[in-house]
Formats: sequence, structure tokens, C-alpha cells
Amino acid sequence: MGRKAWFYRQLLSYMPVFFIVISFVFFVFFQMLGEQSRKGAIQANETMIQQAMRSVDNSLKAIDQMLVQELLFNPDMSGFFNQEDQDNVYLNMQAVKAMKQFKVSNPLVDSMVLVRTQDEFVLSTSSSFNLQDYADYDFLKPYLDQVNSEAKWSTVRNFREFSFNSMQHVVTLVRDAPFVTHGKGVIAVNIKVDAIHNMIQGMVNPDVSFIHMKDTQGRSMIPDTSIVESGELVSQAVSPYTGWVYEGGLTQGRVVGIVSQLYNVWFIVGLLMCVAGVVWIVLVTRRNYKPIEAIVSRIHNYSQSKTSALIHNSKQDEFAFIESALESMLEQASSFQQQHREDLLLRKAYLFQQLMEGQYPSHMEQWNEQRDAMGLPDLSTSQIVNVIEIDKYPLFCEQYPQQDQYLIKFALKSVVQEIAAGQDTMLWTEWISASKLGVLAAAEDQNPNQHVATLLEQARQWVEEHLKLTITVGIGEKAERYTEIPESYEQALTALKYKMILGENRIIHYAQVSGEERGHAFDFLNLIRSMAQSFRLVNKDWQEKYNTLIHNIGQNMLDRDGVVNLTDYMVYSLGREMSCMAKEFQDLWLTEGQPALRNALQSSDTLEQLEQDFGEALSKLFESMLALMEGRNHADTILKVRRFMEQNSSNPDLSLNYLSERFNMNWKTLSKLFREETGQKFVDYLIELRMNHARRLLEETLLPVQDIATEVGYSNVISFGRMFKKLMGMSPGDYREQAVFRQQNYGN
Repeated sequence: MGRKAWFYRQLLSYMPVFFIVISFVFFVFFQMLGEQSRKGAIQANETMIQQAMRSVDNSLKAIDQMLVQELLFNPDMSGFFNQEDQDNVYLNMQAVKAMKQFKVSNPLVDSMVLVRTQDEFVLSTSSSFNLQDYADYDFLKPYLDQVNSEAKWSTVRNFREFSFNSMQHVVTLVRDAPFVTHGKGVIAVNIKVDAIHNMIQGMVNPDVSFIHMKDTQGRSMIPDTSIVESGELVSQAVSPYTGWVYEGGLTQGRVVGIVSQLYNVWFIVGLLMCVAGVVWIVLVTRRNYKPIEAIVSRIHNYSQSKTSALIHNSKQDEFAFIESALESMLEQASSFQQQHREDLLLRKAYLFQQLMEGQYPSHMEQWNEQRDAMGLPDLSTSQIVNVIEIDKYPLFCEQYPQQDQYLIKFALKSVVQEIAAGQDTMLWTEWISASKLGVLAAAEDQNPNQHVATLLEQARQWVEEHLKLTITVGIGEKAERYTEIPESYEQALTALKYKMILGENRIIHYAQVSGEERGHAFDFLNLIRSMAQSFRLVNKDWQEKYNTLIHNIGQNMLDRDGVVNLTDYMVYSLGREMSCMAKEFQDLWLTEGQPALRNALQSSDTLEQLEQDFGEALSKLFESMLALMEGRNHADTILKVRRFMEQNSSNPDLSLNYLSERFNMNWKTLSKLFREETGQKFVDYLIELRMNHARRLLEETLLPVQDIATEVGYSNVISFGRMFKKLMGMSPGDYREQAVFRQQNYGN
């Protein structure tokens, strides 16, 4: 009965506080609900204002942009401002037709006029006037007197074109015309304010909110302001484009005001209840804490053993917190153990990375101190570093979601460890990157490289059969001491780089590639430049040169870095050649050719795949160039001219006059067409052609500079040297010395 009496005593003591707190929460809930609703309405109103402002600005900007396009590209518009005869009825009718079409394309436009400065002639969609006789003379005249006036929207103004028309509230956009050369006239576009108002009216619920617009001088742009005066203004925004002010607010009614005041009353009542609850809790706690205080005092007076006995023998509910404390301690201990295991795995991975990079350990004792605790291998024995790489890793990431990728990687790591355990081989495996698994193997056999290779070959075959992917393994040389492990690691990574040439899904030993004779990128530069020039000239022999280049790369033991550098240089050479062509070809290169080639390079793991993807991208680009060239009227003629220039660049008489006579064209027409097709002036193209020829002669022959000057079409060696230094930044002799140096250092 004592326990029940204590229970009811506690229950009845705090029950009033419970009702007080619940009542307070109830009142605060309604208060917060009302306030939250109000904030939501304000936020919605702000969003509505921003949306309305953006909608109006976008519509006005669209009108302004279309007006600029009309001024730039409509010959009727520009012809009106360049015409000096007011009686040119056909031109005026075409200009009126263009203005009417502009109004049809922009429903907000109410009217527009063209004003010519030189004779102050005004042309509208309905009639023509002299400026002094036009109804909008006072508004338009200041714009004719300004120079390079900035286009902007006017404030709200009254406008009617004829006396029998009703007065309209409009805003006007005035722009100089033509757009490029100022001073020949202006064009004015009028938009009814009612049209703007109707456009944003659909965004507003008049029972809840309103929008009020003001121009830059603070004048109202909405005719009916009764709702604005009766409502509550809560938000405001200023258009960065027009400078107009958008004000928004909430439509308040009598019921809303009464409810809002009632919320305040509820909040005061709830606050008073909270104060009363606090006073009650203090009084009840002081009264009920006395027996607990006595118990705590008695616990401090006993020894630890007596306290424990008291705790175990006691059946009072007040000491249940002790059991809760013990459970909490056990849960924390379990959590700490789990965290320790996770930290141990992360630390092992970190130590593996440090070991591969030669940053740890500094001495063997440092390693042995934590070897047993963390299950680390014995570094006093010889080790071999291997790196397993997942083939076509970007495709692997596309095929499998993130969770499946983790599962497959875990399976790959587990398979390698299980196969090693079955052959009593000690392995340490850690992921060193997203696609590479590092494997540290103990070299205890007489032929450790062969033993490790056999083990990893079994893993490779198992992965190919069961995981629907392939792996390539790079094997480094044996590290006799732990300090040689980073070198073995670098050797394994180097072996993997030759996957580009040797192929994927295989074992690659560093010894297999370290003694091979390798070519250098320098050996292929001339072939790449020749292929790029053939591509620019739309010669089909580029395909043969491309195949020769890929064949030569395959015959040389280039690693991935070398192949990537060559491919980058090929893209650079093609881009440089395409930059000399017409703008359409340059745009084709930038939008289709270059991105496709970059994607082919990034997605290729082997030379065979690179040859296929890169070749397909080049073929597609070549076909697009042919199609583009067939659509140009003079492309074939200019192509013949360019080929003739390349074959006869040594002719000192090569000039526009010479070519115009040969191809039966006016030299001015030939110059214009040449620049349109190639994107270069004829003289610049000829100089570049001769200088490129001179560079090849300086690099590949021992001819004197005098003979080279004559060979490329210069009769004066001084003029040749001056032009060569201007373009190349050095004299022909210095250029030849650098070419010889490059061949001696990179060509062997």
C-alpha cells in the first residue's frame, strides 16, 4: 500500500501541471498556427510578386529583343531610316507591314511608330505624319535631339493617336534606329497599361491578396486602388529592368481581425497558465523532494558494499534509474567496440596507402608495435606489390547502382583473399582508388613472381566467369626490403599503363614492358600534322594517314600517357587547322567534332577501342564537313584555289591577281569568297602556308636558309627571315637548332 500511496501522491501532485501545460500548448498551437498561416500568406504573396515582376519583365525584354532583331535584320525597317523620299509608297507600306507583323507577334503591343530624323517623317501602323503634326510630338521630339540615348521604358503617360480615339494609359519603349549606327531616327513601341494589368491579374486571388504597380515616378499603374487602400501591404519588389515598384498585400476582413485579436488573448491566457504551472511545480517539487533528499544523504553515509546491498535489496521504484544507467553504459560500450572495429579498418587502409607511398614506417620497430593488434603482414620478408584494375570502369559505373558497385568490389576483394588463403599465401588487399585494388603479397617461394601471377590469374578467370566484368593486373618486381615496396608499387602502376597497347583482361608484368624499346610522341608529330592538314582540305587520304598513325603507335611500346598525349596533340592540330576555315566549319568543330573526340578518348581503355571510337568520330565529322561544303556555292572553287596554293607556294608571283586570272574570277570577288570560306585574309593564309612549309624544311632537311626562302616563294632572304621571326618568335637558324635538339633528345 505504501508504494501505491506514493504513486497516487506523485500522480495527483503533477496532474494539474499536466493540464496547465497541455492548455498552454493548445493555445500556443493556435497562436503559432495563425502566425504560420500569416507568414505563409506573406511568403506566397512575395513569391507572387516576384513571379508577376519576372513575367512582366520577361515580356518587356522579349519585345525589346525582338525590336532589336527587327532593326538589325529586317531590311524594310532599315530601308525606311535610310530612305530620303517620303513618297516612296512601297517602302512605307513594307515598313507598315513589318510593324503590323511585329504587333501580331507581340500581343501586348498596342501601337508603334517610326520617326526619321532627317525629315522628321513619322510612320505609324495607321497613317503617316510630319512630326510637328503628330499627336505624340512632345514625347518623341526629345529623343530625336539626344545622341546615343539609352533605350528604356517610360513612365505611365496618356496617349491617343487621333482626336477621336479614347485616351489610353501606356508605357513606351524608344530605341535609336538603326541599332548599330545611331542618329538616323527612332522607333517607339506603346503598350497599354491595362494589358500589363490583365496579364498579372490571373496570378492574383482578389479575396486573399492584391498587387499594386507604380512606375519610377511613383504613379499608380492599376486603375482600381480601392482594394489596395483597404488591404494590408506586406511585401515590395523593384524591377531591375524597368525600375517599376511592385507592392503586394493581404486583403483583410473583419473576421480575420477578430480572430487575430483572439489569438493574442489566447496567448496571454496561455502565458498566465505557464506561470501558474511553474509556481505549482516549484511548490510540489520542494515538498516531494524531501524523502529523495533523505535517501541520497543515507547513500553517502554508507560504504560502497552497503550501498550495493541496499540497491539490490531495495524494491522502491525511485531507484529504477540505476538500472537505466547500467543499460546505458552497456550500450555505450557496445557502440565503442563497433566504432573501434570500423576505425581499425580505416586505419589499415590508411597505413596501406602510406606504405605504398613510402611515408610509413620509418623503421621496422614502429611497424611491429602494432602488427599483431591490427593483423598486419611481416615486412621483414620480401614482398610483391600488385594492382588490380577494373576494366571499362566508366561503363561499370553506368551499369550498376552505387550499392551494387560496393557489393561487386567487396566480392572481388574477397575472392582474391580466399584464393590466396587456399594456397597458403599471405595477402593484404586494400582499395587504393575507385577502380584499383592494391595487393601486397608475401614472396616466400623460390619463384614468387610466377606463384603470385598464377594466383591472380585464377582470380581473373573467376571474375570473368562470375561477375560479368573483367580485370587487368599489373605486377611489380619483388621488394627485398620494406623500403623498396613503393618502387614495386610504382612498377605495378606503370605496367597497368601498357593496357592501352597490350589489351585488357590480362596479367601484365613490369619486367615484360620495362625492357621494351619505346617510341616517343615526337616521332608521330609530323604524321599527325599531315593528317590534320588533309582533314582541313577535305582530302580523303586523311583516313590512310590515320590508319598509319594507329598502326605505328601499336608497333611501339607507348604507355597510356604517351597515347593520350598523342591523341591530345591530334585534337589540338585538328582544332588549329579548323580555326583557319569558315565560321560554319569552326562551329561544327566546337559543337560536334571536339566533344565527340574528347568523349572517345575518355571512354577508351585500349588502343583498339580508341582506334574504333576515334575513327568513327572523325568519319562523322568528315561527312558533316562534306555535307556543309556541298551546301556552299563557292566552297569547291575555294577548295581548288587552296590546293593550288599549297602545290605552288614556292611561286613568288602567287597573288590574288595571279589566281583570279587562272580561275577566271575578279580579284575582289576571289578575296571576299576566300575570307568567307577560310576565315582568313588571302595574304595571312599565304604567309602561314609558306611559313609552315619553311618549318618542315628546317626540321627535315639541311638546306641553307637562302635555299629554303627561295623554296617557299621568297626572293629576298632578309624578308623571309623577318617574316619567320615575326610569326615563330625566333630566327630560322634558331628554330633549326631547337628542332635538332628535340630530335636528338626525343627521337632516339
